[in-house]
Amino acid sequence: MKPASFALAAALAAAAPAPTPAPPPPVPAPVHAAAAAGRTYLILPFENIAEDRSLDWLSTGLSLSLGEYLVGWGSQAAVRLVDEDERSVLLEGSGIPSGATLTLASALELGRRMRAHPGSARPDRLVLGRFNLVEGTLSLSARAIDLEAEKARPWVTRQGPLQSLMRVQLALAGDFARDQGMQVGILPDATAKDPPGDLPLLAFQTYCKAMAETDLKKRLQLLRKAVQQFPAYGRAAYQAAALLAKEDRWDDAGAMLDKAGDAAFPYPFTPGYQLLAAAVALRRGDPATALKAASRALSYADSARGHLLLGRALLASGQEEQARSELDRARTLDPSEPEIDELRRELDGGHRTLRRSP
Repeated sequence: MKPASFALAAALAAAAPAPTPAPPPPVPAPVHAAAAAGRTYLILPFENIAEDRSLDWLSTGLSLSLGEYLVGWGSQAAVRLVDEDERSVLLEGSGIPSGATLTLASALELGRRMRAHPGSARPDRLVLGRFNLVEGTLSLSARAIDLEAEKARPWVTRQGPLQSLMRVQLALAGDFARDQGMQVGILPDATAKDPPGDLPLLAFQTYCKAMAETDLKKRLQLLRKAVQQFPAYGRAAYQAAALLAKEDRWDDAGAMLDKAGDAAFPYPFTPGYQLLAAAVALRRGDPATALKAASRALSYADSARGHLLLGRALLASGQEEQARSELDRARTLDPSEPEIDELRRELDGGHRTLRRSP
């Protein structure tokens, strides 16, 4: 199984002292000023120290989820995930027995070897993680190791019921990201999105299988299944709709987003989710919905793409002057965006036809 890659980097399985309960912390300012910019994190599967081996799939699932949250909060960093097979190869290449628990010393040695290797991703940080399950209570722990300084940050630990896995991992990711200097802000209340029973756990398991799948058709099938298991699973709906949009299957992409509906919980992909919803609406000839989605996306993050889509929606609604203003804003944020000049020509020529994919 190939490792998944993201625009941000990350973590490595390791030993940790036994996790202890931690009360929910306040939302502090970042610990390090602009610390996350430009970093590369390497994420290996979390170590399963629970007696229940049926939870082994969580090892890669937790590293995947942490990587996704870091991508959402540290857009200038880079994330790379490693699956169980590659972890074994990396350990064997470093003289560490496959399946061995990584100590701080062995993790540092692994990091030195990777940074020295010509073909290596040269990670700046290793993230060690582990999880345990005792009488239905899940404990998640993670820490970052600065490979250049050869110093480890303190362990970050969160606990909660196994059926609240989504909430617990979100809380852990937020604490970890703040420890790394990322601006997280107030986390959404994921508890309200947890339906009864074990459906979130099943949906998360299916989602993890999907994102580890290199065959895009099979990935799409699994993402659809995850949405069927948990209709409000916004992350799965977003990933599925994005795949469909790349194939110009705009109606299918729209149907996927419609199924998720207003209850969708795509965090931390909320801006991207709304941008995709705006693009899909434009292709489906629904400028009113596109206006709402593009405006929502901009309320989360100011982006050239958001202003461009809002400009297209305004133009399709006959609001030319407002469309020009949005295009000017998009050009200011990212003058290299090719669609800006194209849409400007359409405005100047009085055309309403969208010639390019939104």
